[in-house]
Amino acid sequence: MSSKKVIIIGAGLAGLSAGCYSRMNGYATRIYEHHSKPGGVAACWRRGEYLIDGGIHFMMGSQNGTDLYNIYRQLGVADPANFIPMKSYGSFIDIEGSRQLDIPLNISELALDLKMLSPADAPLIDDLATAVTAFSGKDLATYGQMNPPELTSGLDKLTDMWKMRKLFKYMSGKYAKSMQDYTAGMQNRWLAECLNNLFTPQCPVWFVIMLLAIAADGQMSYLAKGCKDFVRQIEKRYKDLNGEVTYSSTVEKILVRDDCAFGVKLADGTEDYADYVISAGDIHNTVFHLLDGKYIGKKLQNKFDTCELSRPYFVASFGVKRTFENESVFNTLILKQPLQVGNREIRQIFVRIFNYSNHFAPKDKSVIQAEFETEWEYWDNLRQKDPNKYAAEKERLVSEILVNLEILYPGISPLVEIADVATPCTLNRYTLNHQGAPEGWGLTSQNFKEETRRSLEGLSNLYLAGHWVSGGVPGVILSGRQAIQLVCAKEKKPFFTRTT
Repeated sequence: MSSKKVIIIGAGLAGLSAGCYSRMNGYATRIYEHHSKPGGVAACWRRGEYLIDGGIHFMMGSQNGTDLYNIYRQLGVADPANFIPMKSYGSFIDIEGSRQLDIPLNISELALDLKMLSPADAPLIDDLATAVTAFSGKDLATYGQMNPPELTSGLDKLTDMWKMRKLFKYMSGKYAKSMQDYTAGMQNRWLAECLNNLFTPQCPVWFVIMLLAIAADGQMSYLAKGCKDFVRQIEKRYKDLNGEVTYSSTVEKILVRDDCAFGVKLADGTEDYADYVISAGDIHNTVFHLLDGKYIGKKLQNKFDTCELSRPYFVASFGVKRTFENESVFNTLILKQPLQVGNREIRQIFVRIFNYSNHFAPKDKSVIQAEFETEWEYWDNLRQKDPNKYAAEKERLVSEILVNLEILYPGISPLVEIADVATPCTLNRYTLNHQGAPEGWGLTSQNFKEETRRSLEGLSNLYLAGHWVSGGVPGVILSGRQAIQLVCAKEKKPFFTRTT
Protein backbone atom coordinates (compact mmCIF):
# COMPACT_ATOMS: atom_id res chain seq x y z
CA MET A 1 0.00 0.00 0.00
CA SER A 2 1.13 3.54 -0.78
CA SER A 3 2.19 5.74 2.13
CA LYS A 4 1.23 8.86 0.19
CA LYS A 5 -1.71 11.02 1.18
CA VAL A 6 -4.51 12.81 -0.69
CA ILE A 7 -6.55 15.67 0.79
CA ILE A 8 -9.96 16.27 -0.81
CA ILE A 9 -11.87 19.53 -0.42
CA GLY A 10 -15.62 18.90 -0.40
CA ALA A 11 -17.78 15.88 0.44
CA GLY A 12 -20.23 16.21 -2.43
CA LEU A 13 -20.63 13.47 -5.01
CA ALA A 14 -17.31 14.35 -6.66
CA GLY A 15 -15.38 14.48 -3.39
CA LEU A 16 -16.83 11.22 -2.09
CA SER A 17 -16.13 9.56 -5.44
CA ALA A 18 -12.54 10.83 -5.37
CA GLY A 19 -12.24 9.57 -1.81
CA CYS A 20 -13.45 6.07 -2.70
CA TYR A 21 -11.12 5.74 -5.68
CA SER A 22 -8.26 7.21 -3.69
CA ARG A 23 -8.64 4.47 -1.09
CA MET A 24 -9.07 1.79 -3.79
CA ASN A 25 -5.66 2.84 -5.03
CA GLY A 26 -4.00 2.74 -1.64
CA TYR A 27 -3.72 6.42 -0.74
CA ALA A 28 -4.29 7.71 2.78
CA THR A 29 -7.21 10.09 2.36
CA ARG A 30 -9.04 12.80 4.29
CA ILE A 31 -11.98 14.85 3.07
CA TYR A 32 -12.70 18.31 4.54
CA GLU A 33 -16.30 19.46 4.15
CA HIS A 34 -17.60 23.00 4.78
CA HIS A 35 -21.10 21.78 5.69
CA SER A 36 -22.06 19.54 8.62
CA LYS A 37 -23.05 16.66 6.34
CA PRO A 38 -22.13 15.20 2.93
CA GLY A 39 -23.78 15.78 -0.42
CA GLY A 40 -23.01 19.33 -1.47
CA VAL A 41 -25.60 20.30 -4.10
CA ALA A 42 -27.15 16.82 -3.72
CA ALA A 43 -28.91 17.79 -0.49
CA CYS A 44 -31.97 16.69 1.49
CA TRP A 45 -33.28 18.07 4.76
CA ARG A 46 -36.13 17.43 7.18
CA ARG A 47 -39.00 19.85 7.85
CA GLY A 48 -41.12 18.23 10.48
CA GLU A 49 -42.34 14.90 9.13
CA TYR A 50 -41.48 15.82 5.53
CA LEU A 51 -38.22 15.11 3.67
CA ILE A 52 -37.31 17.96 1.31
CA ASP A 53 -35.08 16.88 -1.59
CA GLY A 54 -33.30 19.84 -3.12
CA GLY A 55 -30.82 17.86 -5.17
CA ILE A 56 -30.89 15.11 -7.78
CA HIS A 57 -33.97 15.09 -10.01
CA PHE A 58 -33.22 11.86 -11.86
CA MET A 59 -30.45 9.31 -12.35
CA MET A 60 -29.08 7.93 -15.60
CA GLY A 61 -27.56 4.48 -16.13
CA SER A 62 -29.60 2.90 -13.36
CA GLN A 63 -29.94 -0.50 -15.06
CA ASN A 64 -27.26 -3.19 -15.17
CA GLY A 65 -25.09 -3.49 -18.26
CA THR A 66 -23.78 0.07 -18.62
CA ASP A 67 -20.44 1.66 -17.74
CA LEU A 68 -22.22 4.00 -15.35
CA TYR A 69 -23.89 1.14 -13.49
CA ASN A 70 -20.43 -0.39 -13.02
CA ILE A 71 -19.33 2.91 -11.49
CA TYR A 72 -22.33 2.78 -9.12
CA ARG A 73 -21.29 -0.76 -8.17
CA GLN A 74 -17.77 0.41 -7.35
CA LEU A 75 -19.20 3.21 -5.19
CA GLY A 76 -21.62 0.94 -3.35
CA VAL A 77 -24.88 2.35 -4.73
CA ALA A 78 -25.84 -0.20 -7.39
CA ASP A 79 -28.67 -1.63 -5.28
CA PRO A 80 -31.78 -1.88 -7.53
CA ALA A 81 -33.84 -0.73 -4.54
CA ASN A 82 -32.23 2.70 -4.94
CA PHE A 83 -33.90 3.31 -8.28
CA ILE A 84 -37.52 3.66 -9.38
CA PRO A 85 -37.83 3.56 -13.19
CA MET A 86 -39.16 6.71 -14.80
CA LYS A 87 -42.59 6.18 -16.37
CA SER A 88 -42.95 9.53 -18.12
CA TYR A 89 -40.59 12.32 -19.11
CA GLY A 90 -43.08 14.85 -17.74
CA SER A 91 -45.92 17.18 -18.66
CA PHE A 92 -46.37 20.77 -19.85
CA ILE A 93 -49.45 22.51 -18.50
CA ASP A 94 -50.74 25.88 -19.71
CA ILE A 95 -53.11 27.11 -17.01
CA GLU A 96 -54.58 30.01 -18.97
CA GLY A 97 -54.83 28.14 -22.26
CA SER A 98 -56.26 25.05 -20.56
CA ARG A 99 -53.96 22.74 -22.50
CA GLN A 100 -51.57 20.02 -21.51
CA LEU A 101 -48.87 18.07 -23.32
CA ASP A 102 -47.62 14.80 -21.82
CA ILE A 103 -44.20 13.50 -22.89
CA PRO A 104 -44.20 9.66 -23.05
CA LEU A 105 -40.95 7.71 -23.01
CA ASN A 106 -41.74 5.88 -26.26
CA ILE A 107 -40.39 8.09 -29.03
CA SER A 108 -42.78 6.79 -31.72
CA GLU A 109 -45.74 7.54 -29.48
CA LEU A 110 -44.33 10.98 -28.72
CA ALA A 111 -43.79 11.80 -32.40
CA LEU A 112 -47.35 10.74 -33.23
CA ASP A 113 -48.78 12.91 -30.43
CA LEU A 114 -46.73 15.93 -31.51
CA LYS A 115 -47.73 15.60 -35.18
CA MET A 116 -51.40 15.36 -34.23
CA LEU A 117 -50.94 18.56 -32.26
CA SER A 118 -49.12 20.34 -35.10
CA PRO A 119 -49.18 18.64 -38.54
CA ALA A 120 -47.36 21.64 -40.04
CA ASP A 121 -44.31 20.86 -37.88
CA ALA A 122 -44.13 17.19 -38.90
CA PRO A 123 -40.73 17.51 -40.69
CA LEU A 124 -38.97 18.78 -37.57
CA ILE A 125 -40.78 16.30 -35.31
CA ASP A 126 -39.76 13.40 -37.57
CA ASP A 127 -36.19 14.72 -37.65
CA LEU A 128 -36.05 14.79 -33.85
CA ALA A 129 -37.60 11.32 -33.55
CA THR A 130 -35.16 9.85 -36.09
CA ALA A 131 -32.22 11.24 -34.12
CA VAL A 132 -33.53 9.86 -30.81
CA THR A 133 -34.03 6.44 -32.42
CA ALA A 134 -30.45 6.53 -33.70
CA PHE A 135 -29.18 7.22 -30.18
CA SER A 136 -31.32 4.51 -28.56
CA GLY A 137 -29.57 1.36 -27.41
CA LYS A 138 -26.20 3.09 -27.00
CA ASP A 139 -24.29 3.44 -23.72
CA LEU A 140 -24.23 7.23 -23.71
CA ALA A 141 -24.16 8.48 -20.11
CA THR A 142 -20.38 8.13 -19.75
CA TYR A 143 -19.36 8.80 -23.36
CA GLY A 144 -16.00 10.56 -23.52
CA GLN A 145 -15.74 10.78 -19.73
CA MET A 146 -14.12 7.53 -18.61
CA ASN A 147 -10.71 9.22 -18.74
CA PRO A 148 -9.72 12.83 -17.98
CA PRO A 149 -8.74 15.07 -20.93
CA GLU A 150 -5.13 15.12 -19.73
CA LEU A 151 -4.92 11.34 -20.24
CA THR A 152 -6.91 11.20 -23.48
CA SER A 153 -4.68 10.98 -26.53
CA GLY A 154 -5.54 11.91 -30.09
CA LEU A 155 -5.83 8.21 -30.87
CA ASP A 156 -8.25 7.74 -27.97
CA LYS A 157 -10.43 10.54 -29.33
CA LEU A 158 -10.40 9.01 -32.80
CA THR A 159 -11.35 5.64 -31.33
CA ASP A 160 -14.30 7.19 -29.49
CA MET A 161 -15.37 9.00 -32.64
CA TRP A 162 -15.21 5.76 -34.61
CA LYS A 163 -17.45 4.02 -32.07
CA MET A 164 -19.96 6.87 -32.40
CA ARG A 165 -19.51 7.36 -36.15
CA LYS A 166 -23.15 6.59 -36.96
CA LEU A 167 -24.23 9.31 -34.53
CA PHE A 168 -21.67 11.92 -35.47
CA LYS A 169 -24.02 13.77 -37.82
CA TYR A 170 -26.44 14.21 -34.93
CA MET A 171 -23.83 15.96 -32.81
CA SER A 172 -22.86 18.69 -35.26
CA GLY A 173 -24.52 21.17 -37.60
CA LYS A 174 -28.06 22.05 -36.61
CA TYR A 175 -27.93 19.55 -33.74
CA ALA A 176 -25.10 21.51 -32.12
CA LYS A 177 -27.31 24.60 -31.99
CA SER A 178 -29.45 25.48 -29.01
CA MET A 179 -32.95 24.03 -28.74
CA GLN A 180 -34.45 27.49 -29.07
CA ASP A 181 -32.60 28.00 -32.37
CA TYR A 182 -33.59 24.53 -33.59
CA THR A 183 -37.30 25.21 -32.96
CA ALA A 184 -37.28 28.85 -34.14
CA GLY A 185 -39.09 28.04 -37.39
CA MET A 186 -41.88 25.91 -35.88
CA GLN A 187 -45.44 26.94 -36.69
CA ASN A 188 -46.88 25.91 -33.34
CA ARG A 189 -45.18 28.16 -30.78
CA TRP A 190 -46.72 26.34 -27.80
CA LEU A 191 -45.16 23.11 -29.03
CA ALA A 192 -41.86 24.90 -29.66
CA GLU A 193 -41.88 26.20 -26.10
CA CYS A 194 -42.50 22.70 -24.77
CA LEU A 195 -39.61 21.25 -26.78
CA ASN A 196 -37.34 24.08 -25.67
CA ASN A 197 -37.99 23.15 -22.06
CA LEU A 198 -37.41 19.42 -22.34
CA PHE A 199 -34.21 20.49 -20.59
CA THR A 200 -33.25 24.14 -21.10
CA PRO A 201 -33.70 26.35 -24.19
CA GLN A 202 -29.95 27.11 -24.24
CA CYS A 203 -28.65 23.54 -24.27
CA PRO A 204 -27.62 21.91 -27.57
CA VAL A 205 -30.14 19.79 -29.45
CA TRP A 206 -27.95 16.66 -29.31
CA PHE A 207 -28.01 16.78 -25.50
CA VAL A 208 -31.82 16.70 -25.44
CA ILE A 209 -31.76 13.89 -28.02
CA MET A 210 -29.43 11.94 -25.76
CA LEU A 211 -31.68 12.44 -22.71
CA LEU A 212 -34.77 11.30 -24.61
CA ALA A 213 -32.91 8.23 -25.88
CA ILE A 214 -31.63 7.30 -22.40
CA ALA A 215 -35.17 7.68 -21.01
CA ALA A 216 -36.63 5.61 -23.86
CA ASP A 217 -34.11 2.86 -23.10
CA GLY A 218 -35.34 2.63 -19.51
CA GLN A 219 -32.03 4.00 -18.21
CA MET A 220 -33.50 6.94 -16.36
CA SER A 221 -34.84 6.63 -12.80
CA TYR A 222 -35.86 8.48 -9.67
CA LEU A 223 -34.02 7.94 -6.41
CA ALA A 224 -36.37 5.91 -4.21
CA LYS A 225 -35.27 7.52 -0.93
CA GLY A 226 -33.96 10.81 -2.27
CA CYS A 227 -30.40 11.95 -2.74
CA LYS A 228 -29.63 11.90 1.00
CA ASP A 229 -29.73 8.11 1.19
CA PHE A 230 -27.78 7.82 -2.08
CA VAL A 231 -25.05 10.13 -0.76
CA ARG A 232 -24.89 8.36 2.59
CA GLN A 233 -24.32 5.02 0.84
CA ILE A 234 -21.29 6.45 -0.99
CA GLU A 235 -20.07 7.96 2.27
CA LYS A 236 -20.41 4.51 3.89
CA ARG A 237 -18.46 2.95 1.03
CA TYR A 238 -15.72 5.54 1.57
CA LYS A 239 -15.58 4.90 5.32
CA ASP A 240 -15.64 1.12 4.79
CA LEU A 241 -12.51 1.65 2.70
CA ASN A 242 -11.01 3.37 5.77
CA GLY A 243 -11.31 6.85 4.35
CA GLU A 244 -11.47 9.77 6.79
CA VAL A 245 -13.78 12.79 6.62
CA THR A 246 -14.09 15.92 8.76
CA TYR A 247 -17.30 17.94 8.59
CA SER A 248 -17.93 21.60 9.49
CA SER A 249 -14.35 22.28 8.41
CA THR A 250 -13.92 25.07 5.88
CA VAL A 251 -10.70 25.12 3.90
CA GLU A 252 -9.35 28.67 3.89
CA LYS A 253 -6.20 28.22 1.78
CA ILE A 254 -4.48 25.62 -0.34
CA LEU A 255 -0.86 25.49 0.72
CA VAL A 256 1.65 25.87 -2.10
CA ARG A 257 5.42 25.71 -2.18
CA ASP A 258 7.47 26.10 -5.36
CA ASP A 259 4.28 25.91 -7.47
CA CYS A 260 3.35 22.58 -5.89
CA ALA A 261 0.27 22.02 -3.67
CA PHE A 262 1.20 20.30 -0.42
CA GLY A 263 -1.78 20.73 1.90
CA VAL A 264 -4.55 22.95 3.20
CA LYS A 265 -5.13 25.53 5.92
CA LEU A 266 -8.53 25.48 7.63
CA ALA A 267 -10.53 28.49 8.79
CA ASP A 268 -9.55 27.71 12.41
CA GLY A 269 -5.86 27.94 11.51
CA THR A 270 -5.20 24.18 11.45
CA GLU A 271 -2.89 22.99 8.69
CA ASP A 272 -2.88 19.52 7.16
CA TYR A 273 -0.30 18.27 4.68
CA ALA A 274 -0.52 15.81 1.81
CA ASP A 275 1.19 14.74 -1.39
CA TYR A 276 -1.84 15.69 -3.48
CA VAL A 277 -4.84 18.01 -3.08
CA ILE A 278 -8.12 17.54 -4.94
CA SER A 279 -10.55 20.45 -4.92
CA ALA A 280 -13.99 18.95 -5.43
CA GLY A 281 -15.82 22.15 -4.60
CA ASP A 282 -16.45 25.48 -6.28
CA ILE A 283 -13.78 26.25 -8.88
CA HIS A 284 -14.20 30.02 -8.53
CA ASN A 285 -13.59 29.77 -4.79
CA THR A 286 -10.66 27.44 -5.43
CA VAL A 287 -8.90 29.68 -7.92
CA PHE A 288 -9.65 33.16 -6.61
CA HIS A 289 -9.83 32.55 -2.85
CA LEU A 290 -7.99 29.38 -1.89
CA LEU A 291 -5.17 30.12 -4.36
CA ASP A 292 -5.43 33.95 -4.44
CA GLY A 293 -5.92 33.96 -8.22
CA LYS A 294 -2.32 32.96 -8.91
CA TYR A 295 -2.88 29.91 -11.13
CA ILE A 296 -5.96 30.72 -13.15
CA GLY A 297 -4.22 30.82 -16.54
CA LYS A 298 -5.48 32.60 -19.66
CA LYS A 299 -7.84 29.87 -20.83
CA LEU A 300 -9.75 29.56 -17.56
CA GLN A 301 -9.78 33.35 -17.09
CA ASN A 302 -11.26 33.72 -20.56
CA LYS A 303 -13.91 31.16 -19.68
CA PHE A 304 -14.93 33.15 -16.62
CA ASP A 305 -14.96 36.31 -18.73
CA THR A 306 -17.02 34.96 -21.63
CA CYS A 307 -19.01 31.86 -20.62
CA GLU A 308 -22.38 31.86 -18.93
CA LEU A 309 -22.85 30.36 -15.50
CA SER A 310 -25.81 28.11 -14.81
CA ARG A 311 -28.64 30.20 -13.49
CA PRO A 312 -29.49 29.75 -9.81
CA TYR A 313 -32.91 28.67 -8.59
CA PHE A 314 -35.62 29.76 -6.23
CA VAL A 315 -37.17 26.59 -4.77
CA ALA A 316 -40.37 26.43 -2.72
CA SER A 317 -41.33 23.06 -1.22
CA PHE A 318 -44.70 22.30 0.37
CA GLY A 319 -45.73 19.48 2.67
CA VAL A 320 -49.45 18.93 2.06
CA LYS A 321 -52.19 16.72 3.50
CA ARG A 322 -53.16 15.11 0.20
CA THR A 323 -51.78 12.79 -2.47
CA PHE A 324 -51.13 13.13 -6.21
CA GLU A 325 -51.19 9.51 -7.39
CA ASN A 326 -51.94 10.08 -11.06
CA GLU A 327 -49.87 13.20 -11.66
CA SER A 328 -46.58 13.35 -13.57
CA VAL A 329 -43.52 13.65 -11.37
CA PHE A 330 -42.11 16.48 -13.49
CA ASN A 331 -44.38 19.29 -14.72
CA THR A 332 -43.65 22.60 -16.41
CA LEU A 333 -46.42 24.99 -15.48
CA ILE A 334 -47.16 27.99 -17.71
CA LEU A 335 -48.52 30.61 -15.32
CA LYS A 336 -51.71 32.59 -15.76
CA GLN A 337 -50.21 35.47 -13.80
CA PRO A 338 -46.41 35.76 -14.15
CA LEU A 339 -44.32 36.19 -11.03
CA GLN A 340 -42.40 39.44 -10.79
CA VAL A 341 -38.95 38.85 -9.27
CA GLY A 342 -36.80 41.95 -9.37
CA ASN A 343 -36.79 43.18 -12.96
CA ARG A 344 -37.66 39.79 -14.38
CA GLU A 345 -41.02 38.20 -15.16
CA ILE A 346 -41.26 34.49 -14.41
CA ARG A 347 -43.77 33.01 -16.83
CA GLN A 348 -43.30 29.36 -15.98
CA ILE A 349 -42.31 27.24 -13.02
CA PHE A 350 -41.07 23.68 -12.80
CA VAL A 351 -43.22 21.59 -10.47
CA ARG A 352 -41.90 18.34 -9.02
CA ILE A 353 -44.26 15.96 -7.23
CA PHE A 354 -42.72 13.32 -4.95
CA ASN A 355 -45.46 10.75 -5.57
CA TYR A 356 -43.21 7.87 -6.62
CA SER A 357 -42.06 6.83 -3.16
CA ASN A 358 -43.37 6.84 0.45
CA HIS A 359 -40.05 8.09 1.87
CA PHE A 360 -40.79 11.81 1.48
CA ALA A 361 -44.03 12.17 3.44
CA PRO A 362 -46.26 10.23 5.84
CA LYS A 363 -49.21 8.20 4.57
CA ASP A 364 -51.83 10.27 2.72
CA LYS A 365 -49.47 13.24 2.53
CA SER A 366 -47.08 14.53 -0.14
CA VAL A 367 -44.27 16.90 -0.95
CA ILE A 368 -44.76 19.16 -3.97
CA GLN A 369 -41.94 21.45 -5.06
CA ALA A 370 -41.90 24.49 -7.35
CA GLU A 371 -38.74 26.06 -8.74
CA PHE A 372 -37.71 28.65 -11.30
CA GLU A 373 -34.53 30.26 -12.57
CA THR A 374 -33.71 33.61 -11.02
CA GLU A 375 -30.91 36.17 -10.68
CA TRP A 376 -28.11 35.93 -8.12
CA GLU A 377 -27.58 39.67 -7.77
CA TYR A 378 -31.21 40.32 -6.84
CA TRP A 379 -31.25 37.87 -3.94
CA ASP A 380 -27.73 38.62 -2.77
CA ASN A 381 -28.44 42.36 -2.60
CA LEU A 382 -31.70 41.78 -0.74
CA ARG A 383 -30.10 39.50 1.83
CA GLN A 384 -27.17 41.82 2.51
CA LYS A 385 -28.96 45.19 2.44
CA ASP A 386 -32.40 44.41 3.84
CA PRO A 387 -32.83 41.03 5.58
CA ASN A 388 -36.45 41.85 6.47
CA LYS A 389 -37.31 42.53 2.84
CA TYR A 390 -35.44 39.34 1.87
CA ALA A 391 -37.68 37.33 4.22
CA ALA A 392 -40.81 39.14 3.02
CA GLU A 393 -39.96 38.48 -0.61
CA LYS A 394 -39.68 34.76 0.08
CA GLU A 395 -43.08 34.78 1.77
CA ARG A 396 -44.65 36.74 -1.10
CA LEU A 397 -43.42 34.28 -3.70
CA VAL A 398 -44.58 31.29 -1.67
CA SER A 399 -48.07 32.84 -1.58
CA GLU A 400 -48.13 33.61 -5.31
CA ILE A 401 -46.87 30.14 -6.21
CA LEU A 402 -49.68 28.66 -4.12
CA VAL A 403 -52.21 30.82 -5.96
CA ASN A 404 -51.06 29.22 -9.21
CA LEU A 405 -51.02 25.72 -7.74
CA GLU A 406 -54.53 26.34 -6.44
CA ILE A 407 -55.77 26.72 -10.03
CA LEU A 408 -54.36 23.32 -10.90
CA TYR A 409 -55.18 21.64 -7.59
CA PRO A 410 -58.23 23.38 -6.08
CA GLY A 411 -58.24 23.38 -2.29
CA ILE A 412 -54.49 22.74 -1.88
CA SER A 413 -53.71 25.94 0.09
CA PRO A 414 -55.41 25.04 3.40
CA LEU A 415 -53.81 21.58 3.20
CA VAL A 416 -50.27 22.99 3.33
CA GLU A 417 -48.60 22.02 6.61
CA ILE A 418 -45.09 23.31 5.93
CA ALA A 419 -43.50 25.61 3.37
CA ASP A 420 -39.73 25.57 2.87
CA VAL A 421 -37.78 28.05 0.72
CA ALA A 422 -34.29 27.90 -0.72
CA THR A 423 -32.89 30.88 -2.63
CA PRO A 424 -29.57 31.15 -4.49
CA CYS A 425 -28.14 32.52 -1.23
CA THR A 426 -29.14 29.30 0.53
CA LEU A 427 -27.15 27.21 -1.93
CA ASN A 428 -24.18 29.55 -1.67
CA ARG A 429 -24.23 29.44 2.13
CA TYR A 430 -24.17 25.64 2.35
CA THR A 431 -21.98 24.76 -0.64
CA LEU A 432 -19.99 27.98 -1.40
CA ASN A 433 -21.13 27.72 -5.03
CA HIS A 434 -20.17 30.93 -6.82
CA GLN A 435 -23.28 33.10 -7.32
CA GLY A 436 -25.42 30.12 -6.37
CA ALA A 437 -24.74 28.44 -9.71
CA PRO A 438 -25.94 24.85 -9.20
CA GLU A 439 -24.27 23.41 -12.31
CA GLY A 440 -21.26 25.70 -12.47
CA TRP A 441 -21.08 26.58 -16.14
CA GLY A 442 -24.38 26.88 -17.97
CA LEU A 443 -25.31 23.98 -20.24
CA THR A 444 -24.98 26.02 -23.44
CA SER A 445 -23.59 24.98 -26.81
CA GLN A 446 -20.54 27.18 -26.21
CA ASN A 447 -19.80 25.68 -22.81
CA PHE A 448 -20.09 22.12 -24.12
CA LYS A 449 -17.34 22.99 -26.61
CA GLU A 450 -15.13 24.64 -23.97
CA GLU A 451 -13.28 21.78 -22.28
CA THR A 452 -12.37 22.34 -18.62
CA ARG A 453 -9.18 20.55 -17.68
CA ARG A 454 -8.71 18.88 -14.30
CA SER A 455 -5.50 20.75 -13.48
CA LEU A 456 -4.47 24.39 -13.19
CA GLU A 457 -1.81 26.08 -15.26
CA GLY A 458 1.54 26.26 -13.48
CA LEU A 459 0.48 24.32 -10.37
CA SER A 460 1.38 20.69 -9.77
CA ASN A 461 -0.17 18.09 -7.47
CA LEU A 462 -3.57 19.79 -7.41
CA TYR A 463 -6.52 18.42 -9.39
CA LEU A 464 -10.09 19.63 -9.85
CA ALA A 465 -13.33 17.67 -9.64
CA GLY A 466 -17.01 18.50 -9.45
CA HIS A 467 -19.70 20.12 -11.57
CA TRP A 468 -17.41 22.91 -12.75
CA VAL A 469 -15.26 20.46 -14.68
CA SER A 470 -18.06 18.08 -15.74
CA GLY A 471 -21.79 18.66 -15.33
CA GLY A 472 -24.62 16.35 -14.39
CA VAL A 473 -24.58 13.52 -11.86
CA PRO A 474 -22.62 11.09 -14.08
CA GLY A 475 -20.02 13.71 -14.99
CA VAL A 476 -19.61 14.85 -11.38
CA ILE A 477 -19.11 11.30 -10.09
CA LEU A 478 -16.71 10.51 -12.92
CA SER A 479 -14.72 13.70 -12.26
CA GLY A 480 -13.77 12.38 -8.82
CA ARG A 481 -12.63 9.15 -10.43
CA GLN A 482 -10.66 11.10 -13.04
CA ALA A 483 -8.82 13.08 -10.37
CA ILE A 484 -7.43 9.85 -8.92
CA GLN A 485 -6.58 8.60 -12.40
CA LEU A 486 -4.41 11.70 -12.72
CA VAL A 487 -2.78 11.04 -9.34
CA CYS A 488 -2.02 7.46 -10.37
CA ALA A 489 -0.61 8.64 -13.70
CA LYS A 490 1.63 11.13 -11.90
CA GLU A 491 2.83 8.27 -9.69
CA LYS A 492 3.33 6.05 -12.75
CA LYS A 493 1.18 3.33 -11.23
CA PRO A 494 -1.89 1.52 -12.58
CA PHE A 495 -5.34 2.78 -11.67
CA PHE A 496 -7.44 0.20 -9.80
CA THR A 497 -11.17 -0.20 -9.18
CA ARG A 498 -12.92 -2.77 -7.07
CA THR A 499 -16.46 -3.56 -5.92
CA THR A 500 -15.67 -5.09 -2.53
